Amino acid sequence: MRKYIYKETDIKLIRHLKNIRPLKIWYNFTFYVFDYGNYHLILECVDKVAKSQNKFDEAIIAELTQRNEKYVPDEHSKLICENKSIDNIYIVRTLLYFSDFRYFSKPEKIANRIKYKVKSFINGKREPIDIIKSGITGIGNEYVCHPKSKETKSIDLNYTNLLDVGLLIEIENKYIKAYIQSNGFGFHISNQKYFYDSEELKEDTQLYEFLKLINKKVQR
Repeated sequence: MRKYIYKETDIKLIRHLKNIRPLKIWYNFTFYVFDYGNYHLILECVDKVAKSQNKFDEAIIAELTQRNEKYVPDEHSKLICENKSIDNIYIVRTLLYFSDFRYFSKPEKIANRIKYKVKSFINGKREPIDIIKSGITGIGNEYVCHPKSKETKSIDLNYTNLLDVGLLIEIENKYIKAYIQSNGFGFHISNQKYFYDSEELKEDTQLYEFLKLINKKVQR
């Protein structure tokens, strides 16, 4: 098993975030910024080499660092809230593993190219994602599960990755899902919805372990 989990230096920054109220919180797809005026903390997506039976598989994690400079938002930055105290923070942990990668046969490759050419013709334009998909040479699946779930008993732990993928942040009984989902790159938000009710987190509790930060320790 390969581990990419928060170290004590990371926990220190998380504790800083919990105990010292940020002036503003920003969202920018691949990162969150906790703005303190003259400096900021940034939680951003980082890809790491995954432990896998396949070549080139990656594990996406979220790293928290401090930057001693004023944060200057760009056109893609969205202001989530201002002067809000953080009531609780949970470290979000999951287990990542992969299925065997299967290369496409020659007929499958040709069929893929035809499929996306037809789609482009019908739509009258070629989308960048379709261009990428038309050149894919094979397929493999990736899975995440709760580190303490029964599922872990049926997989080869030699090819698994224990990951801290970000933070769940509680503010006034609402939650910011500042964590990577399903090993996808970026923090995916739909319709600019940044806060969630606890009921909306139930499905994620099946896939992620939420470790509550309490004083100088993390509660498991």
